[in-house]
Amino acid sequence: MVKKYTILIVDDKVENLKYLNTILKEENYEIKATIDAHFAIDSVIKNPVDLILLDIKMPELNGFEVCKIIKEKENLKDIPIIFISALDDVNSKVEAFEKGGVDYITKPFEEKEIKARIKMQLELSQSKKTISDLYEQQDFFLKKIVHEMNTPLGVITLNINSLESRIGKKDEFEAILASSKSLSSIYEDIYYLSKKEKRVLDVEEINMMRYLSKRISFFHELASVKDIFLDLHIDDDFSIKMNKYELERVIDNTISNAIKHSFEDTCVDIYIEKNKIKVQNYGHEIKSTDNIFKAFHQDDNEKGLGLGLNIIKEICEKYDINIELNVNEKNTEFSYDFTKISLG
Repeated sequence: MVKKYTILIVDDKVENLKYLNTILKEENYEIKATIDAHFAIDSVIKNPVDLILLDIKMPELNGFEVCKIIKEKENLKDIPIIFISALDDVNSKVEAFEKGGVDYITKPFEEKEIKARIKMQLELSQSKKTISDLYEQQDFFLKKIVHEMNTPLGVITLNINSLESRIGKKDEFEAILASSKSLSSIYEDIYYLSKKEKRVLDVEEINMMRYLSKRISFFHELASVKDIFLDLHIDDDFSIKMNKYELERVIDNTISNAIKHSFEDTCVDIYIEKNKIKVQNYGHEIKSTDNIFKAFHQDDNEKGLGLGLNIIKEICEKYDINIELNVNEKNTEFSYDFTKISLG
């Protein structure tokens, strides 16, 4: 069923209202019209419309003032407003767009022009609503995934650890734990994305040597499955002021990506230098680095959702952490300079 759009026309000239009402009803729009600016505001507050045609020069309240009042209402701010006016000067047109108008039509009206402009703005508005709805559905979907993933992951890890304590270490147990660690990293990325707009994250002092040692231990099973050795090189030590959870997303995504893209029976070298962390792996060469930090980007050898590096970039920009990527035929190296937040 085709949606029937409702248009409110506000103009102090009755002849303009009659003319616009006549030509727009031919397009099967539902038309509301008034010469009273105050009534127009009260009407649209009680019953929002799909588009407003708004005259500029009116007594008591002009069109710019009416537009300002409407745009200040949260549930009305997205209604497209097309200004209609006999004023044809540049300043009036510029002010119309600055006040929130989406278009400007000068009098006398050209029937085909006004119909085309209204149709275009209604289609644009509908597209924006569709995109907004999709974002809401995506947000719900992410939260649902986060909720559904957390408990099974905990159960898997708990039971495998229990079996290991009774039976002893087995390759199969290592593989299951590695897979659960991989899923855990994906879970944390999705959790970060679903909560980042609403959480206030406290910063704290973090010693990088101790922190990296713990994260390397966390990824032991994931690396062992591919016979990859995680080697920590300590050339220096330093502490930073940062939120621990956000640092975890940077470090975990870097290490898990390094493991994922490494050849079997190789080494992932992790260096702690003066205010810098470097992670170097030996695997497939990244052919193109232009889009590597974009969300959902995946190269030919990529596995996963393609979110990790985008999250890294976002967090590093927040803390002014400089990222360097060096790629050649032998290895790939991600380097992070924490100088701006280092405590020495």
